[in-house]
Order: sequence, then C-alpha cells, then structure tokens
Amino acid sequence: MHWGGKKHDKAFLICSRGGHLLKASIPYLFHGEIIPMLWDCWPSKWNQLEKDLRLIKCKMCFCTSSDTIKEFSKRLPNIQFVHVPEGVDTTEYIEGKALTERNIDVYEMGRKHNFYHKKLMDGNMEERCVFVHKPTGYDVKLELVYMSWNSFTEKLADSKIVISFPASMTNPKYKGTVETLTMRYWESMLSRCVMVGHCPQELIDLIGYNPVIEADFVNPCGQIKHILSHLEDYQEMVDRNRETALKFAPWDTRMDILLKALENYS
Repeated sequence: MHWGGKKHDKAFLICSRGGHLLKASIPYLFHGEIIPMLWDCWPSKWNQLEKDLRLIKCKMCFCTSSDTIKEFSKRLPNIQFVHVPEGVDTTEYIEGKALTERNIDVYEMGRKHNFYHKKLMDGNMEERCVFVHKPTGYDVKLELVYMSWNSFTEKLADSKIVISFPASMTNPKYKGTVETLTMRYWESMLSRCVMVGHCPQELIDLIGYNPVIEADFVNPCGQIKHILSHLEDYQEMVDRNRETALKFAPWDTRMDILLKALENYS
C-alpha cells in the first residue's frame, strides 16, 4: 500500500483534539502512516498543531473545522486537508412532544455567553430557565445539570427553547474567531427545540438555511417571551430542523466523505 508517495504496510486514522495530535499518534507513529481526524482545533493550539503535523510527516488530514483548514492550507500547502463536519448518532435523541406541550421554557446549552446570560438574569428569567453553569475557561468545576445520558436527552426533548452560541462568541480569547459546527446544534434540531443564539456558517453551508433564531442582544428577554407566547408559529420550523438533522447529521454520511477521500488519496 502506498500512502503519500511512501510505502507502508499500514496507515492509521488517528482521532484527536487539535492540541493532542502527537500524544495520540505516538503508539502508532513507527508502524505506519498517520492520517489525523481532528476536532477542537482552536487558534491557541495552532502553532503546536503545525509542529505536530510536520513531525509526523502528515500527508492527509481530516478536520471538523473549515476555518482551521483554510489557515493550515496556507501554512502547510503540501498536506491534503479534508473538511468533515461534526456529526452525531441521530438514534440517541428523542423527537419529543409538540412545543406547546413541553415543560421547560428555556435550556441554556453548552458554553455560556456571559453578556446574554446576565441580560436574562436581569430580566428575571431565571425561574423559567435551566442553565448549564459552564465557565468560559476550564479551571472551574462544572455543575452537572443532568446526571445521566437518558435524563439529558429526555429533558432536552422537553425543552421549548435552547440557547446556543459558538465558542468564538463565548470565549474569543481562547477560541479566537474560529466559528465551527458543534454537536449541540444537531442535538437541539433532533429534539425539535427552538434554537436561539447564533448559527455557525458551517451549518448554514451544509444544510442550505439558517435553523437558528439570531439572538436579540438589546432585548433578549422580550425576544424569549415573544417566542414562548407564539410557540405554534415555530412548530413547522422545528419539524423541518429535525428532518434536516436526520439527513445531514449522521456519522454514516461522514464516513462517505472519509472513504471517498482515502480512495482518491495518492
């Protein structure tokens, strides 16, 4: 088998976060070619990732972030980069009841947007919300809102509105300007929740429309209360979002990308 012009008996597809590639590759580095499959490639780790890619003599690299691929295609033009959008196992998520029959008004999912969160608190929205108290850094112990996977998926499917922002808006110091699709968007779409926040451009490009209601930073409480008072108007949208996610989110479609790229790799 020939990979990248070098003869190897084996090639290893190594899944890793952007800053941990070398560590993940070491057990296999001397037994064949390393083909990385990367996620969480934030700008703060780009220099380290560049060193790791050079060190392992990478010829092909899969990555969930299109912004990272644009940057590294300039830094390392001899490497073939392939974008593989984030995916999920769609069978693990519940369709849930109609929006008007759900019990949780607002679920703040994933990273907290401090400014937006404070606006909701100042508007006395706390009693109507479930918050994941995740800090903008990783030096504070997280509070677990749901203690099991089943309780998480059940509560998500019982939520009317989900607040979700990309990391580029919640922690720009660490994440930089990289705006990438993460699984929380698929999870919300599959659970038929109204998403409020900001939609990564990757998701719009992939499915052909914006499934997220862009957050009103001037009057967020007014926007949330309006949606809660007109849930029937959003049922068609969340139904469409679920059908779209069932089509575009599964990892089976990502395997098609991987296999096609590997077949054409020389």
